[in-house]
Amino acid sequence: MESEGRTKLLPLKSDVVFKMVFGDRRHGKVLRAFLISALDIPGDEYSAISLIDTHLERDLPGGKLGILDVRVETKSGHLIDVEIQLHDAPFVKERVAFYTCKNLIAQVPSGKGYDKIRRAITIAIFGYDFLPGESVYQHVFRLYDPASGTLLTDAMEIRTLELGKLPGAGESGREEALLGWLRLIRSEESEEIEMLAARSPEMGEAVTILKELSADERARLIFEAREKARMDELARMYGARAEGLAEGLAEGMGKGINKGKAEGKAEMAKILLSKGISHDIIAESSGLSLNEIEALASHTPPVGK
Repeated sequence: MESEGRTKLLPLKSDVVFKMVFGDRRHGKVLRAFLISALDIPGDEYSAISLIDTHLERDLPGGKLGILDVRVETKSGHLIDVEIQLHDAPFVKERVAFYTCKNLIAQVPSGKGYDKIRRAITIAIFGYDFLPGESVYQHVFRLYDPASGTLLTDAMEIRTLELGKLPGAGESGREEALLGWLRLIRSEESEEIEMLAARSPEMGEAVTILKELSADERARLIFEAREKARMDELARMYGARAEGLAEGLAEGMGKGINKGKAEGKAEMAKILLSKGISHDIIAESSGLSLNEIEALASHTPPVGK
């Protein structure tokens, strides 16, 4: 609970807030400290990092255009993409692989040689159970032969970090620094954030930036607009699933289509309620009344964080 008169901090794990803190050229020390903790690239590589356009160009007419959260080029030309994804969505693994491939391809313009290629690395931070059944918080994926374990090349690397699987105390060295950053990104508790801010000058600077953004009306409006867009997208996604469920209920149960649709709408509303989506958005997406949604809410437990 925030004390009276204190501005509630924006969540650093929101992609738009994350980009404001780590993707701003004025905050180079903060980004450099995070990258040093996350990757096995020598620290002097970040002495000349440059933030570059986060729009990945289409390489063919009609090709897909990617938009990244934070995109960095190091001194010798390694390309690093930092992504944060709080909620499950279709084809996330494929999207991360696509972005990594695009960063590799972007290094060899027409007429240039393959000797110019440097590492294309994606750091993907997840706020949900990205790899079910795996208990460790960090994985590194490169091009290996799965039978022999032989590494073909480290030109492409995907490093996944799951906020829900961070271990307790006991780590040391670079991993200790990385876990400190991940706990800061995950935390929404002022007391923990202040404690983490004291761990290093760079983490302290990140918290100062976060406080300034939280007190800035424009930054808060951008965050709120992004959250509304995300909630709307969730509602559309689950709404489409519910339409299919309604048709299935109507056909499989041998009941009238209207009753099937009504049951499908109720199932959709329950799913959206469990995701914490506002009653107004659910009403707009499902066609149910606010009274019907409130009645469902009283019997729908929220999902855990």
